[in-house]
Amino acid sequence: MRFREAVEATRPLREQFRVGLQALRRSDRGRVRCSDPRRLCGSVNLDEALREEYPNDPRWDYAIGVTRGKSDAILWLEAHPASSRHIDEILKKVQWLKAWTGRHAPALKALPRYYRWVATGKIAFRRGGQEEKKLAQEGIGFPSRQLNLDEL
Repeated sequence: MRFREAVEATRPLREQFRVGLQALRRSDRGRVRCSDPRRLCGSVNLDEALREEYPNDPRWDYAIGVTRGKSDAILWLEAHPASSRHIDEILKKVQWLKAWTGRHAPALKALPRYYRWVATGKIAFRRGGQEEKKLAQEGIGFPSRQLNLDEL
């Protein structure tokens, strides 16, 4: 299944698909780099799409579709301050996302996926510590200031 089809098969997201990175807030678009824009299958602002239905839940920010050969993958992207005091918040968000896709978005859950945290400011914790281990246990890479989709 392709990214767009998976989005359109997910009830609360059916009308939320956007071409390229258009679903990302303008301030976040510059945090994502891709040398071949044809690899971008589209995007969804998950936080906005689910705000009304889940106003108090720790919603994840974005889903970005990326072509990998003949199939698509999802990059689940969270743009957030990156300090040790934000680790638990990010972990709650990814756990919520995994539970939500398991219950409400089986088509999205079926696609290969990556979880990434892009820092909205400086990164205020070190690599190799307990924080990074906690993130890795949930499949989240160490935060970066800019995400390079060519590395997926």
